[in-house]
Amino acid sequence: MQRFQFRLESVLNFKQQGLDALMIELSAIQASVVAQENRRSAAYARLAEYDAESVRKSAEGLSVIEALERQSCQQVLARRARREDDELARLRREAEKKREEFVEARKETHSLERLRETRENEFNAALAKAEEKELDDLTAARRAAAVIAG
Repeated sequence: MQRFQFRLESVLNFKQQGLDALMIELSAIQASVVAQENRRSAAYARLAEYDAESVRKSAEGLSVIEALERQSCQQVLARRARREDDELARLRREAEKKREEFVEARKETHSLERLRETRENEFNAALAKAEEKELDDLTAARRAAAVIAG
């Protein structure tokens, strides 16, 4: 009995390995996005905390030098928060690009899998038809032998 062989099996395996690698990369990038979101949140929380502290201290009264120092520190914290925003946006773009690569690779792999299934079904149908013909021939031969012997 013949066994089904898909000529593009090595290509399918290669595509599957590439898909697995892309999935790992996508997961790593998504983890980076989550970590960056946390850093961004922490930066904005620190800025808000510092702003609230500055308002409280201003109400108590600050010297001009202290007010300038606080303003300078607020600007530094605001720039840091904006840098975290920029980095988050960059990572999100990178994640989206990797997601698109993954989707495209998944489409290619899926089409090869469907082709393999189609070819295997055709092979199995042809095999079943050949077995049925063989059984019909065997039955016809037995009947002919019975008629001759009978």
